[in-house]
Amino acid sequence: MGVTWQGLVLAAAGQAAAVLGIGWALRLPRRSTVRMAALVLASDFVIALLLIVLAAASTNLNHGSHYRRGMVIMGHLILALALPWAVWGTAIRAAARRPVPVGGGILAALTAIGLAAPGVRLSDMPGPAQVTRLQVPLRRLPKALDGLTIILVSDTHVGPRVSAARARDRLAPMRRLKADLFVCTGDLGTRSRAEIRAAARMLRETAPKGPRFAVLGNHERWTDQTLAVRELGRNGFNTLVNDAQRLILRGAEFFIVGVNDPATGAANLRLALAKVPRDAFVILLAHSPDILADPLASRADLILAGHTHGGQVVLPMLGPLAASSFYGPRYASGLSQVAGSKMFVTRGLGEVIVSLRLLCPPEIAVLTLRAAPRRPN
Repeated sequence: MGVTWQGLVLAAAGQAAAVLGIGWALRLPRRSTVRMAALVLASDFVIALLLIVLAAASTNLNHGSHYRRGMVIMGHLILALALPWAVWGTAIRAAARRPVPVGGGILAALTAIGLAAPGVRLSDMPGPAQVTRLQVPLRRLPKALDGLTIILVSDTHVGPRVSAARARDRLAPMRRLKADLFVCTGDLGTRSRAEIRAAARMLRETAPKGPRFAVLGNHERWTDQTLAVRELGRNGFNTLVNDAQRLILRGAEFFIVGVNDPATGAANLRLALAKVPRDAFVILLAHSPDILADPLASRADLILAGHTHGGQVVLPMLGPLAASSFYGPRYASGLSQVAGSKMFVTRGLGEVIVSLRLLCPPEIAVLTLRAAPRRPN
């Protein structure tokens, strides 16, 4: 979030149009209209200046708490709505009559747009992805795995909405990260084989050393999942397509289970778990949180997913507008307790449909597993 020159120009244009609307609606003298224009533009830039100071005073506002960022945006929008009414009051007192409905409606819309533009960049897309670090307590975690770190990425979506250069910028923070395990939960590209190849190469270049696992998303299913498995394999990934892999790290045994895309009905969790002992510690990879619809998902101690993009557009204090899931925005992002399991859904790295993220920055998740106290029998 920040004040942009584009935003200030849009604000100035919006205010000029709004003042013209006032002058037209109230038939004010030209000199009065110019004075009112100066008042509105000055107020607009004062608001922008205050927001610059607030952003500078806040600690890393773009990567800080969503609550704080939400309050900043909400406060600015309140000012955007309050100032037009103040200007209206001045104009009405000067002209001693109310504006005509059409002129007033145009004025309200243009003024709100103009005032909302500075101080709020309606996108969390530019620059590197946010690195989310989270401690995940798990009751059945083997003691030897306490402190095990997993990097999770998803939904790079190289394609029309996310250029290869932008995807590379977002992945850049991963070059400095270390982890015991690296996992990707699908949607490398958006609609072409070339995009899948490019994304797989980027993941190889930026992922830390160590075991790498992946599952396929709906866009691999729609494009060419055979090629996706092959490209991921060439770049050091073990792609689990309704399958499981036994791992021993730090002397402890556990299983990585991966299913094909649940959102398109390709997941077969029963097949994936067929060779996994009932008492084994299980980390389940699925492209979508919709895997929860399968009762066998309760056998997983930790579920890692993506697909929702966090909703892409999150309203202050209201949450995501929508999320691509059977569950709506309920599991749009973050850590959830689901029956006897924990599930973490990442906001992912890319976008589809529109190139827009609001209060929902691209994410690289670094999860540290912790042994939680076991419940007494």
